Amino acid sequence: MEYWDLYDSERKPLGRTHLRGDKFEDGEYYVCCEVWVVNSEGKFLTTKRHPDKKAGNQWEFTGGGTLAGEITAKSAVRELFEETGISATEDELKLIATYAHKNYFQDIYVLKKDIDIKDIVLQPTETVDVKWASDEEIQQMIASEEFVYSIGKKYGLYKDLALQA
Repeated sequence: MEYWDLYDSERKPLGRTHLRGDKFEDGEYYVCCEVWVVNSEGKFLTTKRHPDKKAGNQWEFTGGGTLAGEITAKSAVRELFEETGISATEDELKLIATYAHKNYFQDIYVLKKDIDIKDIVLQPTETVDVKWASDEEIQQMIASEEFVYSIGKKYGLYKDLALQA
């Protein structure tokens, strides 16, 4: 079971937790993270979602919910390692944006790191493939609906910040 801390619309703690999968009440928000790994060639590390997950078989960036009592930088490090086997420290991450939508706040981090694809260890229940993708390739995946829609939308907003980080 995964529990998340609850926040109000201004991201102030409500002092309660929420069980993942339960319905949110009006005015309840949770916090999550996303990590955009960018290599020295300006390519982004993308992973393909497991077919049984929501938006299955679509490409995305690594991310997930921030557990109760956890800060997003710590959850970013944890999610990155769980889903890809990539080790990073909180100090290596750069927060580039907070995206607020529906009932969540998502902190988007950039990790500048060169990683060999053969060193990636995918979490079998989460991801089924991995690749480095250029901006052009990501734009193509977005246009052909191979990229998770909501992540593609954020990519359009923040890709320049990610490349400059």
